[in-house]
Amino acid sequence: MRSSFGGLTIGLSGAWAQQKALDVTGHNISNVNTPGYSRQGISLASSVPSRIGQSGNGTMMSVGSGVEVQDIRQYRDYFLDQKLKKENQELGYWDARKSSIEELETIFNDNSEDGLQTVMDDFWNSWSQLSKPGGGITAKSLVKESAIAFVETVKNLDTMLYDYRKNRNNEIKENVDRLNKITSGIAELNFDIRRVEGSGVVANDVRDQRDALVNELSKMVKIQVIEGSTYNIAIEGLLVVSGDNSTPISAVPDASADGYYSIKWGKSMENVNTSGGSIKALIESRDQLIDGFRNRLNELVKGVAEEVNKLHSTGYGNMDSIQRNMFVNSKDNTGIGIDITNIAFNPQLDDVNNIAAAESPYPGNYEDNKNALKISEWRLKDVFTNTAYDIVNGKLNFDEFYRGLITDIGLEGNKAANAADAQALLIEQVEYSRQSLMAVSLDEEMSNLIKFEHSYNAAARIVNAMDEMIENVVNKVGLVGR
Repeated sequence: MRSSFGGLTIGLSGAWAQQKALDVTGHNISNVNTPGYSRQGISLASSVPSRIGQSGNGTMMSVGSGVEVQDIRQYRDYFLDQKLKKENQELGYWDARKSSIEELETIFNDNSEDGLQTVMDDFWNSWSQLSKPGGGITAKSLVKESAIAFVETVKNLDTMLYDYRKNRNNEIKENVDRLNKITSGIAELNFDIRRVEGSGVVANDVRDQRDALVNELSKMVKIQVIEGSTYNIAIEGLLVVSGDNSTPISAVPDASADGYYSIKWGKSMENVNTSGGSIKALIESRDQLIDGFRNRLNELVKGVAEEVNKLHSTGYGNMDSIQRNMFVNSKDNTGIGIDITNIAFNPQLDDVNNIAAAESPYPGNYEDNKNALKISEWRLKDVFTNTAYDIVNGKLNFDEFYRGLITDIGLEGNKAANAADAQALLIEQVEYSRQSLMAVSLDEEMSNLIKFEHSYNAAARIVNAMDEMIENVVNKVGLVGR
């Protein structure tokens, strides 16, 4: 015969299970606004039934023994989690590249009066003004001022491009430091998870923390996540996290690259060549993007200096018959080897009477502005290819070459912006699918709260009823005849 205490056990198991369900529901509600939190749910199953004997026809009979909590699980989709990590890498790359190009566009801002295109317009227009009859001292002063403005503008651009490159270099170091902090944190959480789950408990909340770090890491570099009892994470085939251990990567000044950082692996100092994420975009911006546009700006400077000097050195001023360059190399005051780093206005032209507007020699050349006319018309001379100063194969003039540079920066910016926006939209769709499964819905949790509360109250009623029955058996049965 089944014990009377069996019904009490059933009621107690029900109350305990519903209490745990209420705990899980309360935990979900408490973490509704916690970043990276995954909704949790409780799995219940009926306990193993007890045999109570045979029926009249000989069939074995059994009766339920209550309810058991199977586990407390997270609502996650493995495929969507992997998809997010993959797409995060692309988003991190294009976001970083977009930001870098936006800063580059600010440096080459030609919508202001101080832009290089405006300065070049003033320079060529000053020569055109000097070529007119009666140009005189005023026009020569304008030529001097506009030439100095050109020199100062391109040197200022070079300084800003140098600072831009240093900033990208510093960002690379900051990203590497953050990456090492993340991988160390993942290794520590691997240890915590292994320790907690070694006792048979699923460490759901700690797993959420680890997944949040992995998602952040996936924006920085291309990673491979090997899931088992713990996470093992590789970057370009090199394990940065292996169970409880992490191997740092280093940003090391490279003497062969002007002291800019190279990324090295652990103690071996092997090069790490990233193929995705924000770190790759920063390295490309520092080493390729900036160098490409700076080299083209340098070609423009060399073209202007050499072509103007070529004409200016064949003309004459109004004070003597000495032929002079307009631009010089600041290191030796010659016209040799002029580039963006050393270009300077010839100090011998501080006396504007030495500016070579005349084609004929001094004296008697006060009204001769033919050389100024040649220089003003040289603005339309095709001395550039798409990327270089080349008088033999030239197909672009000074303005066309510079406009091509600005246009290409804009095209790169649009490409990065469009790719970043498209990637962000894709991430948003993936995240929407993930959140539809793992996000906490307060409406649903409140419904569960009411449901489990009613179930708990019902289980408590069972316990009360069984308690009364047992009390009757203990205190009243057998009293008759005493």
